Amino acid sequence: MSNSKFALIMALIVAATPFAIDAYLPAIPYMADFFTVSSEQIATTISLYVLGLATGQLVGGPLADNYGKRHLILVGLLLFAACSLIIALTHSLLVVQVSRVIQAIGGGFAMVCIAPLVRERATGNEAAKLFSLIGLIIVVAPIAPSVGVLLIYLFGWQSIFFFLFIYALFVVSISHFKLAKDASSKTANTSFLRRYRLVVANREGMRYLVAQGCSFSVMLVFVTNASFIYQKYFALSDALFALLFSANVIMMAIFNRYNNFRLNHISAMTLLQQGLWIQLTGLCLLVLMVIFNAPVAAVAINIIFIIGAQGAISANSNAVYISHFHEHTGSASALCGASQFLMAALAGGLSTLLYNGTLWPAVLVMLGLSLIANGLLLTRPNNSGNE
Repeated sequence: MSNSKFALIMALIVAATPFAIDAYLPAIPYMADFFTVSSEQIATTISLYVLGLATGQLVGGPLADNYGKRHLILVGLLLFAACSLIIALTHSLLVVQVSRVIQAIGGGFAMVCIAPLVRERATGNEAAKLFSLIGLIIVVAPIAPSVGVLLIYLFGWQSIFFFLFIYALFVVSISHFKLAKDASSKTANTSFLRRYRLVVANREGMRYLVAQGCSFSVMLVFVTNASFIYQKYFALSDALFALLFSANVIMMAIFNRYNNFRLNHISAMTLLQQGLWIQLTGLCLLVLMVIFNAPVAAVAINIIFIIGAQGAISANSNAVYISHFHEHTGSASALCGASQFLMAALAGGLSTLLYNGTLWPAVLVMLGLSLIANGLLLTRPNNSGNE
């Protein structure tokens, strides 16, 4: 199987989760009317989904190591499909809530297998190129709410979950036939706890895990505060806010493609350090802009580059991190994915806890995260993961 076909299959698997979250957002008020509850009660299923996703990854990582990645992808996607169908047919909010958790666990099972499969196929720069191709799915994710709106308008809110059901079965069929030779490897049965102990014992790997979590959290802190920054603080219109938010995604795609080109000549480790420096430089400039009350245009352009740099950072950090593990790759991927969500949730929560009506809480939290990420990679280890 060619790398492009492999990356496409991995991207299709990854896509299930952003679509399960984003396409469903426009349905919240319609579901609230259907179940005769408040929109806030329906919105709690978003948090339940994120919780299930983290749980699915933590449990799924060792399972993937014990029983093979292909099997876990198929089981996870079938769980995802079954729960999507149940949600579309039920008249009980409790069933929806329980099904969303199980649906997310299935999504976590499938998602946690992506990095290990890349690790089995390639290392170093070649792995970074694969992660870059897979990462382009983030460009598609923002259209999910539009897809959701269209489905609601044409067929009602249940059609979103019928769509997810059909999509998951489609990806199951592709994975069943195309991943038969690429995802069958497994290791001897070992307890979950022992696998995680061995992963955590890899100190170099943990350094990259924390650095990756910090850079990812920079983006999530911005997402958490984006509405306040643009719509409340700078009083921009909804349309302009949406345009600026989309510009971040476009810049991430540009960084992603440019990074992929540079991987032909420069190591993933070097590009990772450069990406983190770009992000830190942008955040230092942002501090100056806040001090001197820079116009919104300057702030927005700078933020676009800060967030855009994540398009390069993510692919390189994933490749360098997973290259430090020759065994227990499923568990290593699970710990990285779960810790990213946990760190991002804590950082986003801290920025809102410190809210004082200014840009300082969000800016300083993002700057602190970036300083930690860069500080962790100031020195280059002999084993950099560029095999």
